[in-house]
Amino acid sequence: MYHLALGSNIIHFFTSESPSETERSKAARFEISFDRIQFGRSSALTYLHDVPTLRQYRTANIDAKLAVRYPQFEPLLGLPYDDISSFWKRQTFNARVGTGGMGSTWGEADSMFRAFQRYMLEILCRDGLFLEALFESCDEQIALTEAYNQLYHRQNSLFVRGELLLFGPEAWITPSEDELAQIHTSLGPSLTDLRRSARSILDLPDSPPPTGGEPWDAVRWRFSAAAVAIQFFKSISQDTCLGIRNVVLHEDRQSVAHPECHVLGLIPFCLQNPRLHIERRVNVWRVLFTMKRFDARELTNVYEHTERLEMLSGQGEGDRWSSYDGRCTSHIPEVFSRWITEGRALSANGMPAHSFSLVFDGDPAPGQSSAVFEIVKEDAARQVAQAQWYNDPDHSPSPSFQVMKAAGFYVSEVFPRAIDDIVRGTSFISCNFPVGDLFDPERLLERYSSLSHNERDRYPGMNWRLKWFFERYRNPIRLSPPLPALLADIALEDLIPKEQRPAA
Repeated sequence: MYHLALGSNIIHFFTSESPSETERSKAARFEISFDRIQFGRSSALTYLHDVPTLRQYRTANIDAKLAVRYPQFEPLLGLPYDDISSFWKRQTFNARVGTGGMGSTWGEADSMFRAFQRYMLEILCRDGLFLEALFESCDEQIALTEAYNQLYHRQNSLFVRGELLLFGPEAWITPSEDELAQIHTSLGPSLTDLRRSARSILDLPDSPPPTGGEPWDAVRWRFSAAAVAIQFFKSISQDTCLGIRNVVLHEDRQSVAHPECHVLGLIPFCLQNPRLHIERRVNVWRVLFTMKRFDARELTNVYEHTERLEMLSGQGEGDRWSSYDGRCTSHIPEVFSRWITEGRALSANGMPAHSFSLVFDGDPAPGQSSAVFEIVKEDAARQVAQAQWYNDPDHSPSPSFQVMKAAGFYVSEVFPRAIDDIVRGTSFISCNFPVGDLFDPERLLERYSSLSHNERDRYPGMNWRLKWFFERYRNPIRLSPPLPALLADIALEDLIPKEQRPAA
């Protein structure tokens, strides 16, 4: 009877938000730690290609193993050292701010690229001398700098211990306090502690604490619905798990640690129970248009300091507009693509067919969600148009692999096809609002062909993209009820009222 109840009902999970400061800080500390680990991996690979004495450890045999496991990244391995070093430095920045970015992971899912980094370090560390040489190289760099920069440099390059470089936590866990403490011990002192030590060495006065207290004091931090579901499945018996048929994950708010990839942690349960179906509903307005923690803290400062209020909203020809809204509007294809690309990568990681579906939820404004999706469709067509132009033998020279992946209107490898499948209704990804018809790339190709020779050859489509970016930035999405006036107003919903914050 118990299994009958499980099989005939739908189990719903939502993003986890606790009024407890301890629980909120746990989510915040996990995201900060996770980002530090990713930053450490990217920094280590930057050193590998920057420091000539380390390059000997990346052999042809290692490259061959990487190409077999991750063939989509094989062209990256063939780049000259200077080019690949520049790429890793960009990856280090992306890891630091906790975002991907167009062209930043060569058009693949961010989680797949993070796995590629991890596997590369794992193979390198099979040579017991690699980590030792890596840290010695870091120490040599440190010896060239002053005391303050020594500690700062160490923190921002190789502060992650070897075991975390190789075996760091998965993004979808909900760690206990003991697990967080273990991670923090392995990470070593925080950047704030290192800066304080450096200022002490230099006999400088200690810098004042950051405005607003701890990162979790003013902004809500949450674990994803997928992470909550994973924790639930781990807590029940295998027999109980086999009785579950339908699960809905309501990703109705922004959550920590790259939530778009968290369904990877549910694959073992889907393999164990072939009759289990998981539907993930991602809210367009309160997930895709709510940026990550550093933007939320920036908005906190803007909102609470009247002298900076004009950065949030201003007057332009009688209309309110927002720099935050402009950024969100300009990055619409990126945020959609991140979730789409991760969803489509699930099958390659073992997710059974028909076990998972992804729904973009336009509530509470499906009509306005359709208008947003028009921008997404147009950008998918732009990527196709750009590829057609540069693949035409009459338009030479063809751009290099890395330029095509990092410039112009390239969003991700699967983006145009994925949007085509969504519009045609042939995908496991769908929208609960009207998606309209596909854009015709030929219409955009006519505009693309009008670019001057210099605009075409320097970086494919970059000038066109910059014009498009600033046009979107200066003319952000206009909202109407039931949505608030600005996208920034939605982001400000994540602020904790002052009276509910810890005393300063």
